[in-house]
Amino acid sequence: MGRAVRLVGDVWILLIMISLQRGPQRFGELQEQIGHISSRTLTQRLRLLEALGFVERRAFLEIPPRVEYHLTAKGQEFGQVITAIEIFARRNLSDPLPSTSCQEFCLPPASGSATEVEPEISTLCGSSEPSQEA
Repeated sequence: MGRAVRLVGDVWILLIMISLQRGPQRFGELQEQIGHISSRTLTQRLRLLEALGFVERRAFLEIPPRVEYHLTAKGQEFGQVITAIEIFARRNLSDPLPSTSCQEFCLPPASGSATEVEPEISTLCGSSEPSQEA
């Protein structure tokens, strides 16, 4: 159960899985769709998803080389969980939080030790634009 919670709790993994539900994607396409994800982070998460059997990497013998990532049957099953979360969110979390609650969810941690900032949670607070903090 702990592994499942960590997977669902990893924003990058969720965004990769959501993108791959649309069909096979190349690395650059994934990076463009997800936005604000470093090549290193995307590579790490794709390797993890591949090792877990959720994603398959297909290399084509072409010049220039072409690689696509797609969901396996196991990945499609995980995609159903993500879809259920999306439906739940639309039904139950569509109203913005009061501004006092927003402070807990939308402000980045004070530590500042992270080298990469995770995607903004601004949609929780009803804001459609991410903050410009780095």
